[in-house]
Amino acid sequence: MATSPIPVLIAGAGPTGLVLGLTLLQNGIPVRIIDKDANRHPGQRGAGLQPRTLELFHFLGVIDDVLAKALFIQPRREYKLPGGTEVLKTLTLVTIEEPTPSTPHINGRLLGQYNTEAILRSHIERLGGTVEYGTELRGFVQHPDRVEAVLATKDGEAEKTETVVARWLVGSDGARGVVRKQLGLSFLGETRTEGQFLIGLVEIQGLVTEYWHQWGDLGRGGLVIMPTERPGWFSFILSGAADEEKLLVDRDALVDVFHKRVERKDLVFGQVEAVSLYRPNIRMVDKFGEGRVFVAGDAAHVHSPAGGQGLNSSVQDAFNLAWKLSLVEKGIALPSLLGTYTEERLPVIAVMLQKSTKLLDAMNKNAEEGWKRGGDLRMLGVNHRWSSIVVDERTPKAESPESVNPYGSGNDGELRAGDRAPDAPGLVSVRGGADGATSLFNVFRPTHHTVMSFNLPAEETEQLLQAVQKYPAGSVKTVLVFPQGTSDPQVAGQPDLAVVDKDGHAYAGYLVTPEKPTVAIVRPDGVVGGIVYDLSGFEKYFRGVFSAVIGDAL
Repeated sequence: MATSPIPVLIAGAGPTGLVLGLTLLQNGIPVRIIDKDANRHPGQRGAGLQPRTLELFHFLGVIDDVLAKALFIQPRREYKLPGGTEVLKTLTLVTIEEPTPSTPHINGRLLGQYNTEAILRSHIERLGGTVEYGTELRGFVQHPDRVEAVLATKDGEAEKTETVVARWLVGSDGARGVVRKQLGLSFLGETRTEGQFLIGLVEIQGLVTEYWHQWGDLGRGGLVIMPTERPGWFSFILSGAADEEKLLVDRDALVDVFHKRVERKDLVFGQVEAVSLYRPNIRMVDKFGEGRVFVAGDAAHVHSPAGGQGLNSSVQDAFNLAWKLSLVEKGIALPSLLGTYTEERLPVIAVMLQKSTKLLDAMNKNAEEGWKRGGDLRMLGVNHRWSSIVVDERTPKAESPESVNPYGSGNDGELRAGDRAPDAPGLVSVRGGADGATSLFNVFRPTHHTVMSFNLPAEETEQLLQAVQKYPAGSVKTVLVFPQGTSDPQVAGQPDLAVVDKDGHAYAGYLVTPEKPTVAIVRPDGVVGGIVYDLSGFEKYFRGVFSAVIGDAL
């Protein structure tokens, strides 16, 4: 018997599904999150958290919990064989940098996926949500106004099935998941027969935690051991081992291989956990959804873990989809907005697959460039400059993803619509008192657009603030930003926030000069949606996004 309709059913409770669920819940959209695994313990895989993901965690309000546990990426030591103790070379994978005003989370971190999931889950539970483990999506049927999904759970030996009616279904259920397959999306790419390796966690005594450790080349049979946030436990990558299927289940045999690889008597190997076999599989969908059903994360793209792009790309999929789905569910946007999920994410993922595959090939050759991190891998340059819903009156909009670099153009020194929105600290409230100083990252949230007015004349400012009042309550937050050195700011109208850019970071970061009035519109996913000069440009952007309440897009 079918239950009452729910807005969104999420199949798969890894980081992708949890970020999607948390973002929707913060927007007041009820969700049901299921996962077929009764007990999730994915270990350390998906440990790399890139700066852009840390920024999204900031907007979601989970960053403090993440940083309290996460590690910095340490240098890698390679040891001489035979012997296994003499350091052959030390390679700095990432140079730890000082945070900048525009990029407070400049350094990537390492946190086991199990801990990342636990943090996200705790925030979901604070909002009254739950994750139903041991609940499997068996299949679904799409209708014009709904999706009917069949779920199965175990009750002892007996199986219980249930039909759920949802307005939307999102498959974050991994590469082998039901959603993509039943939706019939192509999964283009290659499966490699060579280059597979074992990954997992191992308890070790006698190994320092200030470095990653490597014995031998991964391409010819090597072992890499990396510290984790769990005291005494290390993650490992083991390549070139014989009888890998046996090593998956035989702890003693696996430890024996470790001893042979490291050739050291001073290391004591204890328990092992979460051992799995990775086979190079490099594939992606041709579109991220069909009708009322979408895919995100590994359900949409699989690739090498080299460079730590997988979990991060998946989280960004979820964040991109969530704010659009929220606006549609709230009746603010037409369902056509959801088409921009594929439009914006597909080109980004295509480039990411190229980058991670190139890194994998270099790692297998033990080339230094295969181990270097940073640069575009931080994902701060990921952009959507070609998107049909961004509006840019300062710089001509890119005609297609091919005319820009979807992964790196956001780092080219310009700031265009479609780029990551930079932070700016030292914003002092003109109201004084308890408001004190703040930063833009403390204003940006997945629940609203942020409209920043720089130097707009008082009359035009009032017109803009009046236009915002026509939009649904809480959907837009307005910020008047006065230039550095303004001694007596005259606030027109009633913005949500009026600040003086005390240190000049907002004007510098958004490339605004005091002589040129500018309005910057930041989307709920922390992307610049619009750079415009007046009320008409502002209204043009929102006609394209708030299409259900102010008419369809131009």
